Amino acid sequence: MSFNLKNIVRKNIWDLKAYSSARSEFKLYGDVSPARESAESKKELTLLDANENPNDPKAHNSELITPNLNRYPDPLQSEIKEILSEQKGISTDQIFVGNGSDEAIDLLYRIFCEPEKDSVITCPPTYGMYEVSAAINDVKVIEVPLNERFELNVKQILKRVQDDKSVKLLWICSPNNPTGNILLKADLEHDWQAENYTKGGMMDMPYNPEFEAELKENKKLMDQLIGRFDGIVVVDEAYQDFTENQSFISRLEDYPNLVVLQTMSKAHGLAGARTGFAFASKEIIALFNKTKPPYNVNELSQKAVVAALKNIDKTRSQVEELIDNREILIADLQQLSFVKQVFPSEANFVLAEVEDATAVYNYLKDKSLIVRNRSSQIQNTLRFTVGTRKECEALMEALKEYKNS
Repeated sequence: MSFNLKNIVRKNIWDLKAYSSARSEFKLYGDVSPARESAESKKELTLLDANENPNDPKAHNSELITPNLNRYPDPLQSEIKEILSEQKGISTDQIFVGNGSDEAIDLLYRIFCEPEKDSVITCPPTYGMYEVSAAINDVKVIEVPLNERFELNVKQILKRVQDDKSVKLLWICSPNNPTGNILLKADLEHDWQAENYTKGGMMDMPYNPEFEAELKENKKLMDQLIGRFDGIVVVDEAYQDFTENQSFISRLEDYPNLVVLQTMSKAHGLAGARTGFAFASKEIIALFNKTKPPYNVNELSQKAVVAALKNIDKTRSQVEELIDNREILIADLQQLSFVKQVFPSEANFVLAEVEDATAVYNYLKDKSLIVRNRSSQIQNTLRFTVGTRKECEALMEALKEYKNS
């Protein structure tokens, strides 16, 4: 009798289309690509494709030392949670620390969704792991695409939730990847104050009528999307540090079905440590903790995260620098004739529509400048991670050469 692997693999896993990461599309590791060979013989690659922080945390953090590894790590990451509790203004038992945000995403499916029975809502174009994790867990995905302005189609979401009681999760990525815009605002009053009072306005300055109307509409929107939904609403804030908008962590007490995701991969420059967080009610976090593997975050990562969180002033300084670079990059891209549109961004990347995305991508790759071709999600678009000032200048120099070629 011959062995047939397909006969014993779960069908949904056999049919699974794996997530395509920046590092799988451009093979930085493993097999050497022609572009990498070229880069190694000429100069280092400039990686502007994976939304990483270009600054190495070891350069400014003496606490990033190798710990003793003969003991198991803290299974509940107590030191990390104590620091986060103080920084975020919530209790330690409202915090889950995971092996990247991907672990939290997977656990949400395993905790709340019955395979082959339940479904979730995603709003494409958005982060692809929501769909991949659904496929792994054999959960149906209902797509409610963003409108032409990359905004949530609230009416359609509410209709699907009302018509289909199998919907257990609603995924909202805000700021959204790959579009870079805010999809839902936690506290418009706070955002208005942050924008106006810091520019010399009075603390008791009355709101204008237009803002009062917007404030009421935003509260109505949240009450509809979160307050009236029997399932879990997940707001993924991987890029929260790059926006002035209030985090949805501030609304956890208002909505017991709300889960907020954040990560150490972007602003903190620890993409390699694979550490992410979920913030939610004590009851939901208790479910996370009893479902996760016992030692899900290794000792090396825990020590690196603690050191980075303690050095919050340096992180803020780097974030401010990246935001400045982002605004310069947007202005520079808008000057290029083959760039049709540069979309507003509140993240550490910029999405642009160009005349021929594949041609521009290949040209930049030959110059050892690696960006992300997002044409599979939005036609003829490239996503540029915001790098250092030097990296952004190198990118623009190459793009100007392409324009004149």
